[in-house]
This record gives sequence, structure tokens and C-alpha cells, in this order.
Amino acid sequence: MWKYSTTVVWVLLLLLCPARLHAQDRNTWAALDARVGKIKRETGDRSGIAIAVVKDGRIVHQAYLGYADISQGKQVDADTRFYIASATKPFTALMTLIRTERGEWRDDMSMAGMFPDLNFNGFDASTVTMRDLLTHTSGLENTPLVWALAYSGIHDAASRYQLVQMTQPLPDQERTGFRYGNVGYNLVSVWMEQRFQSTWQRQLEQLVLRPLGLRHTTARISDARRGRHLVAKPYSVLSESTVQPLYLEKSDATMHAAGGLMSTAPDLARFLIVQLEDGRIDGQQLVPAGVIRKSHVPVAKTDGKPYQQFDRQGYAWGWYTGDYKGQQMLHHFGGFAGFHAHLSFMPDAGIGLVVLSNEEYMSPKLTGLVADYVYGALLGEDEVGARMDLGGEQLMAEMRALAPKIAARRQAMSERAWQLSLPLQTYMGRYTHPLLGEMNVQKDDDSRPLITWGALKSVATAYERPDSVRVEFVPNSGNVVEFDVQGSDVVALRFEGMVFTKH
Repeated sequence: MWKYSTTVVWVLLLLLCPARLHAQDRNTWAALDARVGKIKRETGDRSGIAIAVVKDGRIVHQAYLGYADISQGKQVDADTRFYIASATKPFTALMTLIRTERGEWRDDMSMAGMFPDLNFNGFDASTVTMRDLLTHTSGLENTPLVWALAYSGIHDAASRYQLVQMTQPLPDQERTGFRYGNVGYNLVSVWMEQRFQSTWQRQLEQLVLRPLGLRHTTARISDARRGRHLVAKPYSVLSESTVQPLYLEKSDATMHAAGGLMSTAPDLARFLIVQLEDGRIDGQQLVPAGVIRKSHVPVAKTDGKPYQQFDRQGYAWGWYTGDYKGQQMLHHFGGFAGFHAHLSFMPDAGIGLVVLSNEEYMSPKLTGLVADYVYGALLGEDEVGARMDLGGEQLMAEMRALAPKIAARRQAMSERAWQLSLPLQTYMGRYTHPLLGEMNVQKDDDSRPLITWGALKSVATAYERPDSVRVEFVPNSGNVVEFDVQGSDVVALRFEGMVFTKH
């Protein structure tokens, strides 16, 4: 009798448990979506968010809330393309490792070997390798190249190559160890284009995007905007109008190898599955397993400072590495005016998460709550819902207190006294750089100084230093323009160390 009863019980469990587990999963994810929706409603944030959760080689949950285009009432869906900014780096790094696997280059190739006809000042180019450039340990900077590729969009193949020669060593105190930035990936992409006589975008398509079946991912904005699918517009809760998109939108000219992909949550989830399954998906080996494994091995040791709750102890090939909830996690995030992207995965647990947002300030905080809930739930932690509720209340309180702070800050900036030594008209005119194009300073309709540079524009405000003004070429992020005054004339302007001569 006992033997028979045990068998019956096990049969019933086998029949009923899958249904119960699926119901539990549905309840878990429905509760997550409800909490995200509540936070967005309570904060008045109407921007979009796309979530995709990966477990054991498949997507186990997707959610799409908010708007890709608020004014048009167009809601985010599975086909909405988001700009993922620096989350592009794992793709570019993977492309270089695939070429290394094919024997087309070595990752210990030096900058002297990459650019044999260029003379660099202040550092020994023979000691800086491609590995250093891709793992942020080169000790170098190149502000002109970074601004041209990511912001102004004024460049072509010839000027990009010439801009490489403007690479400089970082200050002594910053030269050794890890320092995150775009410059290494930008330098490698310039070399790749010269070496293979093809744009980095085309190479990425051929080596990564198409082979992995990422049909909705592209390095060209013009491609993303073709057809019927939505391209998310950029928003910010820091803006005067949170429902108007930011003026600065990406173009083909400002998509670059350190931050130049448009993608969807399902495509990025597929990319994470490839990471978790040693290069396999849909029963096919799309990337050599050894390449994927190598890309996950930390090469550089970081300063150990976490980003929010995410530990960062090392940097592999396009991935930060560290501990999260007692598991090894690899991740890379992306941030740009109006966008935040989150890619993360736990190799041992077989879990991955994609979160895409078209808002820049609140979204990283909300994404942190989503990550805690998702990984906590899948790892069997208790009270994940209660933690998210508490975090949500704290975030909503922070957002309620934000508007007065923003207003006070804007008021303080408007009350600054101008420190211009000459009449405003004297500063108007055209300022040029041989490789970086021209900046124009003119009066807007309200007789305020308006400065434009390629895709960038900003109404200048007063600044505390003599003959200087503050600009927000990147919305909600200030920079200083300094004018070179000689006698009664303005002869040049300086921006982030770059000098533009007045004509």
C-alpha cells in the first residue's frame, strides 16, 4: 500500500508541479510589472522601459511600459529600438576577439604597430597594446576624437585618422591602472577601418550582428528609422518639460564603436543567451566557445568602486566583473542624454537581464530596483517584493523632492553675473579648428549668446571665470567655453582643451 501511494503521489507531483511553477512565475512577473508601473505613475514619468529576463537559455519574461514617443502616444513594444550607448562595448570587444581567433590580428599589437606612420608625443606607443585600449588600461586620452565621434559628428575617415595623433597621456596621477572611457574603443575602430578598408559598423554587422541573428540591432540610426518600428525618443525628468524630447538625438555621424548601437530588448536578450551558453543558441554554435569564455575573463583590476549596488572588481573584454548576491556577475551599462541601458548576466546561475529606458536620470535607479527583484526572485531570495516596495517609496520621495531642487538650481544659474570684459557683440562670430570644424557664436531671438558646433547647440549662461560662459551641449550636463581676449578683440575660444580660432 505504501509503495503504491508513493508512486501515485510522485505522478501527481510531476503532473501538477509544472502548472504550479508556471503560475508562480506568472505571479512573480506580474507583480514586478505592477510595481514598475506604479513607480512610473506616481512619479509622473511617461518615458518607456523594456525588460527582458533570461533563464536557462530562453527568455522567461518580457515587459513593455510607457512611451517611446510621448507626444504621439506611441507605446514601447518588443520592436522598439533604444540607443544603448556604452553597452555597445561588449559587441565591439567581441568583434575584435573573433578577428583574433581567426588570426587576423593579435591583441598584444601595439599602437606603434597599429599606426606606424604617426608620431605620438608624451608616451611610448610601443608599450600600449590593443588589449590595453579595450580594457581601459592604456593611460591615454584623446578629447578631440571622443567629442568628434560621440557629439559634434564633424569627422570623416581622413580627419579621424589625423585626430588619432592628438592622443596624449593622462596626468601622472591617473596614468596607471584602470580608467574607464571611450578613447580606447575609438582608437581601435579607426585602426580597424584603415586595416580592413571597411567601416566599423559594416564589420560589426558581418562578424557579430548577422551571425547572431540580431535582426533589429543596428549601428546606423538611418537603418533603425526605416520601416514601421519605433525608435525611442530621449527624455529626462531633469528637463523643464519632461514630456518633450531632448534636442540632442543621435545621428549616423555620432554613432561610434564605444557607444553606437540601437537595439531591442529581445535582441539583447538573445545576445545574453549567447554569452550564457558559450556561444550557442537555437542549437547552433554561432561563436567559438573559447572566444566567449575569453571575453569573460577579467583583464584589468578596477578601483573597486561599485555603481549603485553593482560590484565592479574587474573589467574583461567589454564587461565589468564582480559579485552580486553571492554570484559572479558580468555587466555593462550605457548612459547618454535621454537613455539608459542595462545588460547583465550570471554565468553560473544561467540568468540574464536586459533593461532599456529612454530617460536618463530616474531610470538607472529604477533599473537597480528591477535587477534586485529579478535576480533575487530567480535565486530564491525572500522578501524581494517588500524590498522593491521600500525602494520604490524611497525613489518616489526622491522624485517628489527633485522639482524644487531643479528650480532652485536654475534660478541660481540665472542670477550669476556675466564676466565678459567686452561688449557681447564682440564675441559673436565663426571659430574654426582644422580637424574639428567650426563653432558659431551668435545671438538668439532673445539676444542671448547661442553657440553651435555640428550637431550640438546651447544657449550660453554666465560663468564665474573671466571671459567664460557655461554651455549645455549635452542636456543637463555643463561645460565651460573660455574666450581668448587680446586687447579689444576676441581671437579664439577654448573648449575642453580644444582651441578654435576666430575669423
